[in-house]
Amino acid sequence: MSKSILFIAPSNSTHSLKWINYTFKNKKYNLVWVSFYQKGDNIDIPYGISYYELKSFNPISVLIKLKSILVKHSIELVHLHYIGKTSYLLLFLGIKKLIISPWGSDIKFLSNNFLKKHIVKKLLEKATLITVDASFIGDLVKSLTTENIRIERINFGTDTDFFQVNNLTKKTGKFRIVSLRNLEKIYSINTIIEALSLLEEKNNISLDIYGYGSEEENLKSLVNEYKLESQVHFKGKYQYKDLPKILNTYDLYISSSKSDAGLAASTSEAMACGVICISADNSENKFWMDDQCGFLFKTQSSNDLVLKIKTVISSNVETLNTIKINARKKVLKYNSYKNEMKKMNHFYKDFLIDEN
Repeated sequence: MSKSILFIAPSNSTHSLKWINYTFKNKKYNLVWVSFYQKGDNIDIPYGISYYELKSFNPISVLIKLKSILVKHSIELVHLHYIGKTSYLLLFLGIKKLIISPWGSDIKFLSNNFLKKHIVKKLLEKATLITVDASFIGDLVKSLTTENIRIERINFGTDTDFFQVNNLTKKTGKFRIVSLRNLEKIYSINTIIEALSLLEEKNNISLDIYGYGSEEENLKSLVNEYKLESQVHFKGKYQYKDLPKILNTYDLYISSSKSDAGLAASTSEAMACGVICISADNSENKFWMDDQCGFLFKTQSSNDLVLKIKTVISSNVETLNTIKINARKKVLKYNSYKNEMKKMNHFYKDFLIDEN
């Protein structure tokens, strides 16, 4: 008889879908998916997965529903992705086997919130296994807990069959830059806009900004202030299925985030497509850009970003192609979706072995 796994993961995120999809295709488990968020437009729930959206503001109602789901589906293992919103309700459930995969922001920004820090600590100490996608996140988890909890490195991974290199030749015409991080302060998109304003050759450069968020109007005002309306275009949301095609139309990808956990998904996807990458020098980005795999700039320094953009523009085709090849190789070696999910499935198998 198949074992049952309950995933508690936001269904507005492709990270959740990728993880669940791989496990579902395994066909060894019955999967149940609970989301505390509304399903994203680009998320298709696979047929055969029992899916529930628990968006009520009444915690008692959500707790009762969670308990009924555990009983109805005979859940033997719960995997919690992203410690947020109503995740604390798991503290009131008799879950014997719990895996937690905290996202970077769950752990990194707790110092000024005593209550959230206490809740996260209690949840982590309830876990049978904690997976992290960056070594320093693992260290933070250890510092939060007093229990001897098992921590394993599992990256979110990139599907390198889906994200492929289109070509290795430098494109002609206008130099095209893309940003794929959302329009929130943490991603510091203003740094890219400010850098573009400082480039002497900006008339021959275009910047497409994808994503959405609370900073959109401020960023558009900044573009107007610098008179960059003809160079900068806000593209809004994109369909994930179109992302490889989108990436392969650009000469340069820039991630200006003030902080990451592991390698940002969009950075890894750009590397897998052979797009030259420039990333802010924080978190673990030095590891990913090392060995001629890309470029780093000082976080939030538009002047340093200008220097790196100029370096890319002035580099010859052979140098750029070497960087593209190296970047894809690094993703294949350290951030392959299939390899990372295989590791995860070994843990599922270990935790769900029949006890009789």
